[in-house]
Amino acid sequence: MQLVLDLGNTLQKWGIFDRNQLISMGKEEQMDYDFVVNLISTYQVTSCIISSVIEAPQLDIAYLSTQLRTIYLDHSTPIPIKNSYGNPDGLGKDRLACAVAIASLSQGIPCLSIDMGTALKFDFVNQDLEYIGGSIAPGLKMRFKALHTFTAKLPLIDFQNHHPLIGNTTEKSLLSGVINGMIAEINGMIDMYLDQFPKLNIYLTGGDLLHFENKLKSDTFAVPNLVLKGLNEILLFNEQQTSQPH
Repeated sequence: MQLVLDLGNTLQKWGIFDRNQLISMGKEEQMDYDFVVNLISTYQVTSCIISSVIEAPQLDIAYLSTQLRTIYLDHSTPIPIKNSYGNPDGLGKDRLACAVAIASLSQGIPCLSIDMGTALKFDFVNQDLEYIGGSIAPGLKMRFKALHTFTAKLPLIDFQNHHPLIGNTTEKSLLSGVINGMIAEINGMIDMYLDQFPKLNIYLTGGDLLHFENKLKSDTFAVPNLVLKGLNEILLFNEQQTSQPH
């Protein structure tokens, strides 16, 4: 069994894989030493990969490294695709994991991941399994929070299913601007990609996926745990490289 740890800005996620099969997963506000040790014992984990955009708990990493094969993902970690990003050491590990995941799913067809999380991220891999880059924009909650924080009177609101085009109250106007605006933005970005790459597989993921997957006009594939799947692909790739005779 493999343990995948994705330590993000908002939540810390874990996944247990049996080769390519996701067996179990969860989300925590904070994963401590005892929690990780229990996962390893419960699932008889033999290898682990850690991806962190925050300061990872060094105690956990030190323990894991002595108990099982552990990869702490960074820009120098071998991956199964070519990384042509301009500054690979500054590339978010979640973006890299999404790129690896969609490349494995798309099998040589140009592909795009749209991650709707804390930020709205687009990441593109071409037909030669080469990660080129993408874009980063504010996510759903960040947009609501920014309107509240940087104005004197606009309230802080959250997603609601009813968001008319023409808002007749301040709350409905905010919902229209943020949600309808984000839908238009995503559709517009997809159109620009399709103009350049007519044969394109598009994968949606992220915490806000359910809010948007039925509102986009292009054919897309929803993959809720794309980052975990990509991290597992990187772990398996490194295990395969190690096991091959030199």
